[in-house]
Amino acid sequence: MLHGGPGGQIEPRHRRVIDPERYRLIAFDQRGAGRSTPSALIEHNTTWDLVGDIESIRKHLGIERWHVTGGSWGSTLALVYAQTHPESVSAVCVWGVWLANKLTQRWLFDYGANMVYPEAWDLFVAHFSPEERADLEATTYRRIKGNDPQVAAITAKALADWETASVFFHPRDLSLMDEGDDGGESYGRIIGHYFENGCFLDGEDHIVANCGALKDIPGILIHGRFDMCTPLWEAWQLKKAWPGADLRIVEHGGHMSDEPGMATAIVKALDELADV
Repeated sequence: MLHGGPGGQIEPRHRRVIDPERYRLIAFDQRGAGRSTPSALIEHNTTWDLVGDIESIRKHLGIERWHVTGGSWGSTLALVYAQTHPESVSAVCVWGVWLANKLTQRWLFDYGANMVYPEAWDLFVAHFSPEERADLEATTYRRIKGNDPQVAAITAKALADWETASVFFHPRDLSLMDEGDDGGESYGRIIGHYFENGCFLDGEDHIVANCGALKDIPGILIHGRFDMCTPLWEAWQLKKAWPGADLRIVEHGGHMSDEPGMATAIVKALDELADV
């Protein structure tokens, strides 16, 4: 089970979609994220480092082949891992598909999500001067990496708040990142690190271009029609590149795995794949 982000963490909601009578669940917080130390680590923290970590865990636990599952960034990482180590993967189930391309970053930083969540957008851009907003994405990354720790922390937290504003189909009182001592700062630092570097993949179309490696692996893709964090277009492109995968659109679903329509679809898919 791979959590989202980059920079999120494993939470109780991840375990709830797994039937413990049918699965042995292996879950971990990725480098710099959640309970991993040091917190907010970005050195030696790339997609390929994480892929290596996953394979090391599999070998350490003596698992010959396993199912790989996750949502959002967890779907990205699951797909890249399965493409890199198809011999280690017996099935893939992903939701809130993100292909780690610039389209979704433009959706978050330019025009798209801000038209659906204008109140959250205004809170985010209020941290920047009119001149800085001309290239908001670059300014965000520059501030997070800058020499002023206070500005870096505030900007990282603001980015975390803005990115998570689009994940809830049903309104909630708390942000995903309200838990923890840093209030989302480490999440913002890590997601900025990955966003700025194109998730360290070989071009925007890396996942789509390498779908041939998945042709013999059973796969189920689950995506909410009203996912405003990673729009349905992403899963649609993946399905076209991976025809053998089963794309299931949740008509009243958003991005989060613990919301009713999405949770039902994910549990059903994992139950179906349990005997693969």
